[in-house]
Amino acid sequence: MSAVSYIPDQSAAQVHASLQHSLATMDNAHQCAVLWFGEVMRRRLFRDLGCSSINQYALSKLGFSKTRTDDFVRLARQLENLPAVREAVASGDLGYTKAREIISVATVETQDAWLKAAKGTRKELVHEVKKAKQAAKVDPAQSELLPSSPPVVAPRQLPVRFQMDLTPEQEARRAAMVERLHKLGGVPADRAELLLEALAALLETKELQGQKYPRGCLDKSRPPVQIHVHETAGRMTVLTNAGERELSRAESERMRCDAAVCKHGGRNTTTIPPRIRREVLARDKHRCQAPGCGRTRFLEVHHIKARVKGGGNQSENLVTLCAACHRLWHERRGGFQLKRTA
Repeated sequence: MSAVSYIPDQSAAQVHASLQHSLATMDNAHQCAVLWFGEVMRRRLFRDLGCSSINQYALSKLGFSKTRTDDFVRLARQLENLPAVREAVASGDLGYTKAREIISVATVETQDAWLKAAKGTRKELVHEVKKAKQAAKVDPAQSELLPSSPPVVAPRQLPVRFQMDLTPEQEARRAAMVERLHKLGGVPADRAELLLEALAALLETKELQGQKYPRGCLDKSRPPVQIHVHETAGRMTVLTNAGERELSRAESERMRCDAAVCKHGGRNTTTIPPRIRREVLARDKHRCQAPGCGRTRFLEVHHIKARVKGGGNQSENLVTLCAACHRLWHERRGGFQLKRTA
């Protein structure tokens, strides 16, 4: 379906028909775009395109605003959680505007009933959705019906699984706060990154309250936590609650980029002199410099030209990246443009 080319000075009936056709074309394009976007997010294809997150991909590769990015992420996630609705959208049985209404209230258990309701007019569907939302306000346990989908992990990775059980009331609180955060924008779509961001914010608040740092002057040149990594015979391992785990090649390279090194019987050293590290972080305004990212937590300093290839600790060879973008850079041995700053 293609849009009708604009031709001025037509009759009212012709203009009306052309406008209706163009709106239908726009609706179809929107639903296709969301489905393609969902494919990128579900299969984590953004990593193959040099981005460490779906948000970074949308901002840097698609030119989306933060608001539009959050909207697409929310729609794609909700469709993934509602397979019957997603199938109806993909087959063309359910239009984009009706799908937006349904996914704001439907659950896996109720999606079939909502699809039946969508067979009526859009006005009738909007009325039913408003009634459902009003009922959710009365019953807090129904305040959030669309849980986030877990991140898809590549088979070669060996993640440490972390699970928790929530009471219905706790889940309602969690979901309501996540919804509010997404409305504010700039929130990681990945559940693991969101949890780490929340813990880092809580840690900063506690440290400020304990006056570990002067008020309003949190030391961002040091990592929020210190992780002890052991290296023997070229292998790097880290001790977790699930036991000792070996780091991947990319993680090991990332660690060697920006780390404190302690060898038995020797002096502690750093791969980047602390003064230069502070200067680079300040120069980059304590923000990740990967296109479309800009995160301000879990920052690391990366060697643009690797030390093993002759790259030094000159500030023009160093750039600030967040842990996720730094990891992706070493996994793909590049993949996105880094601007050298003099």
